[in-house]
Amino acid sequence: MATLYVLDVPEFRTLLDAVTSDSATTDTVGDYVRIATAEGPLVLERDRIGARDAVWFSALTGGYCGTMARFDESVLRLEDRDRPA
Repeated sequence: MATLYVLDVPEFRTLLDAVTSDSATTDTVGDYVRIATAEGPLVLERDRIGARDAVWFSALTGGYCGTMARFDESVLRLEDRDRPA
């Protein structure tokens, strides 16, 4: 399971709205929204989300569980920590 925690504030709404239309599930944990996949990677594409620099590059500030496979100006990809090599 790949998991991303995002602060539940209006600035991150576009990111959260994009995720809810994908295969990941979301639920509220305190002041954060937990985004998790049942299996497989969690992949966010910046162009599809339409996130500005400040939102995109602060998306990880809430924390994550898994292995970061890619995080650059266009893609955030978290792999399941338990996936085989």
